[in-house]
Amino acid sequence: MLELGFIALVAIVTLAIFLVVNAVLARQSPATERFDRIAAGESGVGLAAVLPPPPETGPRARFDTWFEVAVRRSGMDASPAGVVAMMFLIAVVLGGGVYLWKESLGLAAVGVALGLLIPLAVIAYASRRFRWQLQLQIPDAFRMLAGSVRAGQTLDQAIEFYAERGNKPLADEFAHCAGLLRLGMGPFAALQQTASRVRLLDFDLLVSTVGLYTQTGGNLVLMLERLADSVRDRNQYYGQFFAATAQGRIVAFALGAAGPLLLLIYALAEPEHVQAFFASPRGWLILAFCAVLQVIGIVWLWRILKVDY
Repeated sequence: MLELGFIALVAIVTLAIFLVVNAVLARQSPATERFDRIAAGESGVGLAAVLPPPPETGPRARFDTWFEVAVRRSGMDASPAGVVAMMFLIAVVLGGGVYLWKESLGLAAVGVALGLLIPLAVIAYASRRFRWQLQLQIPDAFRMLAGSVRAGQTLDQAIEFYAERGNKPLADEFAHCAGLLRLGMGPFAALQQTASRVRLLDFDLLVSTVGLYTQTGGNLVLMLERLADSVRDRNQYYGQFFAATAQGRIVAFALGAAGPLLLLIYALAEPEHVQAFFASPRGWLILAFCAVLQVIGIVWLWRILKVDY
């Protein structure tokens, strides 16, 4: 009974922390508010207030940057700190529930790990879908920019036109670029800042094209149209590749997940079948060997499915 009260107290405290953090961080920061005013056409706001800080280095900084970008692209109306609080809440609830069910610290640790990893996997999948959606919209965006420039608009006007009339979510990124243009930045610098948000190779090619045009001149319409055709061909190749390898990838993922899932199901439903296995040093050695083989298979599959085009 004491253990039940302790677990309930931990869950309640975690829920309270999540609600407080989510309520505080749901409000816009002053810099975000100032940028929204600039995007709406207001003036009197400095450029340094809305520019992102210089990126940090190191594995932890790279993971923090990836997590922040993934949460922003997941489509969830939440802050990274709020998502982390929710992950800990799910981990406490799932781990505590498993412990109350089976009274096993090992299974409770597995429940905590799943409670942390499952939301992270959902966010990563949603971010990947958002990234692919941006990738599919890039050729039409480049064509629309080229058409606007051909019609007599400047590049700044073409960017603002797509921000107003283009397809979302890519139009939202161009709206960010248009806001930087209103702050007085040049097209090349504004697109560079936007490219650091989008994080797509083909958008970086747009930045390079605009930079080349700014330095040497040339036919910007023709360059944008050729770039749009190149990106469209690349998207079609990716679509054909993933469609041709869909069955193999699904089978590989199913076979890779079958072993750990069966072991988890037996540990939860029939713990006596695996109790002797876990109690033996030889059993842990077999588990470690299987885990190494799983990691090798995941890395191998990732290398096979990695496409450079």
